[in-house]
Amino acid sequence: MKKKLSIIICAVFTFVMLTCNVSAVTFTPDFEVYSEAAYLVSLDTGDVVYSKNADEQLVPASLTKIMTAVILLEQFQDDISALSTTYVCGTSECFDELYMTGCSTADIQIGEMVSYKDLLYALMLRSACEAANIIAYNVGGSLEDFVEMMNDKAEELGCENTHFTNAHGLFIDDHYTTAHDMAIITQYAMSLPMFTEIACTESYTMEATAYHTSERTITHTNYMMSKTNGGDYYYEYVKGIKTGTLDEAGRCLVSLAYKDGYSYLLVTLGAPQYDDNGNTVYYNFIDHKNIYEWAFDNLVYTEILTGTEEKAEVAVEYGDGQDYVIVVPAESFSMMWNSNISTSSIHEVITLSTDVVAPVSAGDVLGTLELQYGGETLAVIDLVSETDLGRSESAETLAIMQSFIGSDQFYKAAMYSAIFFLAYTILIIVLKIVVHRVNKKRVKVYATPKRQSSRKKW
Repeated sequence: MKKKLSIIICAVFTFVMLTCNVSAVTFTPDFEVYSEAAYLVSLDTGDVVYSKNADEQLVPASLTKIMTAVILLEQFQDDISALSTTYVCGTSECFDELYMTGCSTADIQIGEMVSYKDLLYALMLRSACEAANIIAYNVGGSLEDFVEMMNDKAEELGCENTHFTNAHGLFIDDHYTTAHDMAIITQYAMSLPMFTEIACTESYTMEATAYHTSERTITHTNYMMSKTNGGDYYYEYVKGIKTGTLDEAGRCLVSLAYKDGYSYLLVTLGAPQYDDNGNTVYYNFIDHKNIYEWAFDNLVYTEILTGTEEKAEVAVEYGDGQDYVIVVPAESFSMMWNSNISTSSIHEVITLSTDVVAPVSAGDVLGTLELQYGGETLAVIDLVSETDLGRSESAETLAIMQSFIGSDQFYKAAMYSAIFFLAYTILIIVLKIVVHRVNKKRVKVYATPKRQSSRKKW
């Protein structure tokens, strides 16, 4: 049942991703983006409004844990409350590879019984690597089998430039993703119950256990959410979702932001960890704050095309009363647009159908309208007939007659008619000559006996 439900949810997610009108045109902010790759998508429209090296394969670090959470949540999506009542522990196999790495942990110990819910919070807030391995071991049966599940899911979601080799994100060769793929994974994760709630929580209190006799509070590693810990990086409109840092990866971040009715998802990979003087700097937080402020200040949901705007005339054969119809867009088109750029700079390319024959019904597709900006396609929209146009039988007859005159068939018919007429005329003339000669012969035959008879008498 879980597997079937997982397939259904994934199919719905994929359908939404494919059918929503995702703009191929992005805008460039007027400031430096420090991250190696970035991908900003409007969660309201699906428009990708900013992109930098979005398909470059890079090390994701702990952003990997978003996929780890996805695999676990899919196992409980038919009974999400069971996350709070299902307790598991990790064997030494879950901890061995983590010793001496300096990785992030939530101080969970070998054999400590922890609920899946607490493991998820430890995974997403504290970026706990032991939580990732405990989840992987108990869900997949082994760390290796769980990784295979992660890669299967990435392929299922259409992530063509992603490959995982572990559940926690510590550096290993052949472990990579892209800003674009990570956005796909995160948007799918957000469609699963509890993910967004967990990933955007600023702090959480874990249950007491046999190893931790008192409850303990963990906080999110995205300091942008916290007035207390964030300092200059604090940004009141940002939420979660996951940080990631490695020497090989730089600083990575996936976050959400909501303001004035607009919502965005931003993925950045490969931000520097230090400035030119060797000082520690969270350039991933700087990038996210700058990009969000730019988006909220400049990007507006704008109607680019209205569905009632007359665009062209299409010639129609045999039309009743007229030989054309007006075409209009099949639908209106709106998208996130930079308010500093006039929509008049959008170029329209119209392609119309030819050889259209009446009758035509309102709504019949008779062409396309392609909207272009900067050499890129914003959208391709059908052009449809604005009105009905009936068929005229007399117009059809007249058109057929007019088209016949001057055609090859007409000249052939005329030639054959001329030949027939000439042959007929010759035949008539010949017949007349023959008849005339026969008549003359008859006259001669009848006249001769009379002369002989008269001689004898004389």
